[in-house]
Amino acid sequence: MGALRDCEAVVDSFLGQPVNSLTALAFVAAGVMVLIRSRLPWAGVAMIATGVGSFLFHGPMPSYSEWAHDTTLAWLLLVVAGSGRSWARWAQLPGLAALGLVFAVWPDSADPLSIGLTIVAVVLLLRGDRSMSVIGPIVLLATVGVIGRLGASGGILCNPGSPWQAHGLWHLGAAAAVTWWALAWEGPLPS
Repeated sequence: MGALRDCEAVVDSFLGQPVNSLTALAFVAAGVMVLIRSRLPWAGVAMIATGVGSFLFHGPMPSYSEWAHDTTLAWLLLVVAGSGRSWARWAQLPGLAALGLVFAVWPDSADPLSIGLTIVAVVLLLRGDRSMSVIGPIVLLATVGVIGRLGASGGILCNPGSPWQAHGLWHLGAAAAVTWWALAWEGPLPS
């Protein structure tokens, strides 16, 4: 199972990986805040979906959970990349549908496509704005990304039985980074 790459031991309960599943809910809480308080409601919707997909993946782990996890995370990246762009509408529900179909047919494309979408989102954000409201969230995301990788299975920070999970820290930091960016958004209103 893909969740095993994230270090935390899987226990026999509804919350298969308790720390990782509960910290995934940070995306849901942050998404609600972004949905209500920002000018980027689709970012909030995508964050909520990402939290639900990640919770399913790390928690109850139904058979479709890896697809839900990968699709919603890639969709959040696409929505962020498309914010304020002429193609923003295509990044919304059509983007979710397209990613869901691609990952259903080619599940192994999820990691490379998500890495590519991350790079595109960062480049597009920095091309449009180099203020602290963009650079700060990117630095936060990069920092928790490095910690998350060091804490992945086999990494120097991996301790499968610990209540302190690097991947859980990534959930919290990534949700905070997207929230910071979305609440500070001063670009054009989404269409």
